[in-house]
Amino acid sequence: MERQGFALVGAGVFGERHAQAYSRHHAAELVAVCDLDLPRAEGVAARYGARYATDDLARVLADPAVRAVSVATPDHAHREVAVACARAGKGLLVEKPLATTVEDAEAIVAAARAAGVTLMVDFHNRVSPPMLQARDAIRRGDLGAPRYVYARLSNTTFVPTEMLRWSARSSALWFLASHMVDLVRWLLEDEPARVYAVRRDGVLRAMGVDTADFHVATVEFRGGAVAVFEHAWILPRSHPTVKDLKLEILGSAGSLNVDGSHSRALELYTAERATWPDLLAPPAGEHLTGFVLDSIAYFVDAVTRGAPVVATGEDGVAVTRILCAIEESAASGLPIDL
Repeated sequence: MERQGFALVGAGVFGERHAQAYSRHHAAELVAVCDLDLPRAEGVAARYGARYATDDLARVLADPAVRAVSVATPDHAHREVAVACARAGKGLLVEKPLATTVEDAEAIVAAARAAGVTLMVDFHNRVSPPMLQARDAIRRGDLGAPRYVYARLSNTTFVPTEMLRWSARSSALWFLASHMVDLVRWLLEDEPARVYAVRRDGVLRAMGVDTADFHVATVEFRGGAVAVFEHAWILPRSHPTVKDLKLEILGSAGSLNVDGSHSRALELYTAERATWPDLLAPPAGEHLTGFVLDSIAYFVDAVTRGAPVVATGEDGVAVTRILCAIEESAASGLPIDL
């Protein structure tokens, strides 16, 4: 099969994963890497064999060799790029969250629909093996009726203070809760009805980053389940992994627990510290491995042979709507109905 051309817009830490996936997929060719920081785009393009690097989005959109684009710009900067790509007839893989306002999220979906192009949101936990097994268990009825969910995904202070140059324009809510809110919607096959939330500030501000330290939200789902979401950017750097992901679901007939950060399948002890390496991500090896790259492979399949996307634009809008409600509740101190 002839390989199809893909481009990356936004060559930051996570954008580079997209370049890596396209460079290794048998049906894809990485044609272009685009970033406002041209030297950074050139570095990623060189590492993964792209035809060219550019800081000019118009060049990518005018290139007939580019069939689809990954939009991996900062959380708040998806709409303009995604809408332009859709109008140029390019398929779209947009990093989560789809957008940080409902208006922006709906505009992206509308542009993709009007152009008739593929749109997928990169909620890659939907292809994480433990999460797939959790969904199967719920669908089989192993837990009975899900009643309570506890979902946590947090980062060490390295992420907002060093990894992301734009962290003050985002928060752990947008960067991390977008994953878990979508995941719980997908696992329960249900939608929220009401949210209550709190946030606290101060630790990161003292470090020079003007954003929330954490959000905690209680979410009531229409089917009766209650979920608590906890997302912080202030884990100490001594934490064994840069992220801490835990999921617990209690049902009327059983329960399940997922450790998505350090399952301790491998434990490594040195004279300095103990670590539990992440075996699911980042991926390694010559082939597509690890769920982070696998979700991008699903997008390649959707573009090249019409396979279903992992998460739709409508899923992205739904998550943005919920996160906006959490922000509103945290600001007002009041519950928000959805």
